[in-house]
Amino acid sequence: MTTPDPTDPTTPADLTALADLAARVARLEEAELARNLLHAYAEVLDNPTPEAVAALFTDDGVLSVPAGDFAGRDAVTAFYRDRLGPGASEKRHFIMNVRTRPQAPGLVEVASYFVFTARESTTSALGWGTYLDLVEITAGTPRFRHKTITPHLATDLTTGWPAPPRL
Repeated sequence: MTTPDPTDPTTPADLTALADLAARVARLEEAELARNLLHAYAEVLDNPTPEAVAALFTDDGVLSVPAGDFAGRDAVTAFYRDRLGPGASEKRHFIMNVRTRPQAPGLVEVASYFVFTARESTTSALGWGTYLDLVEITAGTPRFRHKTITPHLATDLTTGWPAPPRL
């Protein structure tokens, strides 16, 4: 029996290492695609149409908000049509502190914080919260399989967000 040459790229150890490296690179690429989906989501919300927002979800994607779960692209479209209809304030969305965790090939969990600003003719508002997303990547295209929005605060700038009284 011949001892494998460690400099020969066809040795099983090298092939195993190469396959491991390829899998790690694929996970990093998927994490980056998932991060980019969050950017696309914020960008679409800043100049929204309900259909454009819903297009970022899989056909059977679920949006979870305090008002309930909206399953399927039609339900997601209806949710955003209700929230983004005539008279909706002008908003800007900022996403930060993004953490990704690969779940399986083609599936990435993304947790992040968001801040939004809003303005109307007589008032301005500010709010923040968290997103927890499950992003499915198919043929290089990321889409939300499940998006959970947890608002922590929304207030107008006159009222603000005073700290609770200290005892």
